[in-house]
Amino acid sequence: MTSSDQPRPASGASLSRFIQPAVRSCFALLVAATMLGCGDDSAAGNGSSALKQWPPSQQGEDPPAAPDAVSQVVGSTAALLDLLPTDVVVRLFDPVAFGYTINDITDPIIVEHMVRSTLAQLQDGSRLDQVYHWYGHPYENQAVALVPVEFENRYGTRLHGEIVLPGRAAIPPSDGPFPVILALEGLNTNTAMYRWWHRLFADNGYLVFAFDFSGQGRSDDEVSGDPGNNLHDAQDAMRYLFEASPVASVLDRDRFGVIGHSMGAAAALRVQEQEASDAAEPNPVPVKAVIAAAPVFESVSASPIPVMIQTGDHDGPIAPLPFVNPAVVRPLYDSLSADRAFIVGEAATHGMHTNYPLIPTSTWGREIAEDFSLAWMDYYLRGDASALAVLEGGHPHLSYLHDSLTRINGHEQSYRGAGLLTLD
Repeated sequence: MTSSDQPRPASGASLSRFIQPAVRSCFALLVAATMLGCGDDSAAGNGSSALKQWPPSQQGEDPPAAPDAVSQVVGSTAALLDLLPTDVVVRLFDPVAFGYTINDITDPIIVEHMVRSTLAQLQDGSRLDQVYHWYGHPYENQAVALVPVEFENRYGTRLHGEIVLPGRAAIPPSDGPFPVILALEGLNTNTAMYRWWHRLFADNGYLVFAFDFSGQGRSDDEVSGDPGNNLHDAQDAMRYLFEASPVASVLDRDRFGVIGHSMGAAAALRVQEQEASDAAEPNPVPVKAVIAAAPVFESVSASPIPVMIQTGDHDGPIAPLPFVNPAVVRPLYDSLSADRAFIVGEAATHGMHTNYPLIPTSTWGREIAEDFSLAWMDYYLRGDASALAVLEGGHPHLSYLHDSLTRINGHEQSYRGAGLLTLD
């Protein structure tokens, strides 16, 4: 290059035009490198981003205080019923048309909670046609750390959700990535009715996401064009949780399970179907295990996903069907091709899986649901071999009328009450 081809030194304004773009480019590269090094809290992934602290959380919502006159007689059922308006009494006991448990009705904390919740439901926007209020249970509300969220399903309907933080928020995000449970509710219910189930998993280090199906709880009614498809709602909840929620960056996509009760059990089984190799609507996040509690008259296609079915001697779709329902549901277990379990609680009812006060069920029903639910997910999501001691150990209050069965790693066992019969 000759001297006449050398660039001339830039003067004043021309030098500025040359330097400023270069400086901006270098600054942009520096910012990008910093973000890669520090992590972006809003990014989804397997915990690779550094969520430094949990988003603000709250406990379950308690109902407003009852009037003084009601509080003074809450320990006397007869006086309480005489004091309350007829429509309140009817609504208070509507869910328990087939009876109530002695433990509940003699517990003044539970009775007062129910009265306060029922009075509040008449004026707080709760869905009166669905009976169940959204105030949970007095002994469960304080045992969770909830992050309320809202998201839209694919049709544009606003859905309400609750992120239940691990260890009541005492376990830091830096301990992630966390195994995840998606909880699907029953017909005409809401997230608060299953808070015991959410608390169970959260206390054992899982992050739980529960939401209200469209038209239920705190979610909106379906917008025009929304068919109320529970599978779609569940899949849209998965997509929101793992891609757009404030905790997305600390979730483990490889350890994801789904639980559901009643109508939610049917939805969980539909989710399970979408893990088949020829699924018509594959799930946005791979599901590794499913628990379907109290399903009724379900017929689904099998997939490679391990499925546990839980029911009871007196389970049924709306009210107990004594001695019958396990036999109705058993063919569903037989149709499954992967690892599977069929757990039948002695004298347990459809209410075994809710924490709604005053709904009758066996006193040991919750224990059976807790033990087998946690062990199933610990084994298939965490690879915890010690969970087999529960899954294959039976329980003294399994049904004496119907077989409970497990088939794990090709080994099938059958139980009646406390007894064990090896089938293979």
